[in-house]
Order: sequence, then C-alpha cells, then structure tokens
Amino acid sequence: MESATMSAVIAAVAAVVGGLLTAFATRSVERLRLRASLVERAQERRLAGIEGFMLATSLWMDWLTYIQEAGWEDKQEELNRRVRARDEAYRRLLLLASDELYRWLKDTYLPAEYLVRRTYVRQLRSGVEVDEQALAARRAFNVMLRDDLVDMVRPDIHKLRDPLA
Repeated sequence: MESATMSAVIAAVAAVVGGLLTAFATRSVERLRLRASLVERAQERRLAGIEGFMLATSLWMDWLTYIQEAGWEDKQEELNRRVRARDEAYRRLLLLASDELYRWLKDTYLPAEYLVRRTYVRQLRSGVEVDEQALAARRAFNVMLRDDLVDMVRPDIHKLRDPLA
C-alpha cells in the first residue's frame, strides 16, 4: 500500500513539475513570438519610411524637371504638394533611420538638397535660364538619390531581404 501511495505521490509531483515546465516553456515561446512580431513591424515601418522618402524625393525632382521643360505657369500648387510630401517623408525617415543613415541624411543629403533649392529651384522660380552650376547640382543630387542613398539603406533592409539569415 505504501508503494502505491509513493507511486501516486511521485506521479502527482511529476505532473505538477511537468505542468510548470510546460507553462514556462509556453510563456517563453510566446515572448519570443511577440518579440519577433515587434521586430518585424519595426522593420516594415523602416522599409516603408525609406520607400516613401525615395518616392517623394524622386517625384519632387521629376516635377522640377518638368517645370524646367514646360515652364513655371500653373505648376506651383502641385510643386507645393510634392514639397510637403518630401518634407513629411524626410521627417518620418529621420525618426526611423539607423544612426548611420540618420547621420548621412543630416550631413550629406540635407546640404545637397539645400544646394539644389538654392541654385536650381531658385532659378526656375525666377524664370531665368538655368545655369550649368544649377544643372550640375541637380544631376549630382539625382545620382546621390539613385546610387548613394540606395547603397546607404541596403544594410537597413538586409534582414527583410533574407529573414532566415
């Protein structure tokens, strides 16, 4: 009888310990799932911020090129809309950017954008012939967006391209 009682006690203890281990393991797995979900959403927001910025900036530059070709008349409202979209995308990207991308945006992108606005955009607005310095600033800015920015953001989206790495 004592043997049966001892077996029952051992079985009960084993069941309780097994239940506790299962609960602990389940909690750990759920914590890992939650963390993975949060990381995935953060990476998706970062990618959306990068894409939005690249698109808004390209649309702004395309519209400026169109203004140069077709003239300034009746294009101010659309230009203002594109400038606001670019500015909003820039601010959003600043908030989501890695430290390295943030520094690049502040130290490289912003001075180049300012140069384009100070030369190319100012000459377009004033209606004068766009000089070679302004065109060179626009071309350099486009190359920076097309090449340098892509090279800069590729590490930020590496985990999205290869999530199992």
